[in-house]
Amino acid sequence: NTGLRMVYPFLPAFARGLGVPLATLAGLVALRSYASILSPLFGPLSERYGRRAMLVISMVLFSLGCLVIVIWPELWAFGLTLIVIAIAKVIYDPAMQAYIGDTVAYEKRGRSIAISELSWAGAFFLGMPLVGLAITEWGWQAPFFWLAALGIGGALALRGLLPSGGGQDGSATNLVETWRVIRRHRVIWAAAVYITLMMAANEIILIVFGDWMETSFALTLTALGLVSAVIGGAELTGELTTAAVVDRIGKRRFVIFTGSMTAFMYLVLPAIGLTLVIAMVSLFILFLFFEMSVVGGIPLMTELVPQARGIVLSVVLAAAGLGRGLGASIGPLLWSRGDLRLNGLVAAIMMVAAVLILALWVREAPDEREIEFENKPLSEAGE
Repeated sequence: NTGLRMVYPFLPAFARGLGVPLATLAGLVALRSYASILSPLFGPLSERYGRRAMLVISMVLFSLGCLVIVIWPELWAFGLTLIVIAIAKVIYDPAMQAYIGDTVAYEKRGRSIAISELSWAGAFFLGMPLVGLAITEWGWQAPFFWLAALGIGGALALRGLLPSGGGQDGSATNLVETWRVIRRHRVIWAAAVYITLMMAANEIILIVFGDWMETSFALTLTALGLVSAVIGGAELTGELTTAAVVDRIGKRRFVIFTGSMTAFMYLVLPAIGLTLVIAMVSLFILFLFFEMSVVGGIPLMTELVPQARGIVLSVVLAAAGLGRGLGASIGPLLWSRGDLRLNGLVAAIMMVAAVLILALWVREAPDEREIEFENKPLSEAGE
């Protein structure tokens, strides 16, 4: 997650290191996000080969991707590194979330998913200050070297410490079966549209975050890393709050409320974030609610079609990538036309639409549907 997220606050630093305009790297970030659309190609693999195997493979791939830019400090290599990291993540996340879905009862799954999502907050809370320090001390390529080494360590830890359970039932391992499941369950389509809009809204703000902070408040790289830690702290608070209350409140009710508050914060952020202190407080509140809406929604996604979790989660992650790609493409265009107000308005509209879709059409599978699904082969159950 640190490898994925560090481009946002440090995109100007990477652009200076490569000697290219900021807009060029923003385009590569958008291209990276679209790589997540490949997720449905990889999601079914964990159903056949096991969740742990795919987790280990993804971490090795991540490390190899980081080494590309270390060896070849060129624009093409930077783009390739971003894409490989994105592909590694779209292999890892559905397998991890499906593993939790396989092993944790739905009544407790919200807390378990929220705990796993501490890694997302950790990327900003701990990772970004360290990335800022590494760039300051050793240059813009340094974070990629350290992440490559740590990625190999992560692969070895997963291989040695994680129990192998989950997946490996031989089902839905080809695109025909995968498409049949997706086509026959309209709730998957609704969830995909919801996720696409939600992620696009956030990316519209996040893609210009680093430039907004640098130009508005003249922050150094080290200070920018510390400000990023504020977002990480908000996400950490959101994940801990979600872990404590989401299972008791109800997943859908929780996400509808937090998503609505996120839309409100998108709308008011440009108007109230006029000083560094107020901007940091506003960003904290914004990412607190956004993170709660994301983390609270993941256990809901694991129960849309319980017997095809790997497929559903891979589609959800592809939708997230599509949303990020759209947001990364739209955000700089809006930013170039004025200040943050236009970005905030468009993000708010998208988030409101996402919440409405969730409220109307995204629900867990009812018990009788689960029983019927369990008693059929996957190819029939999909129909």
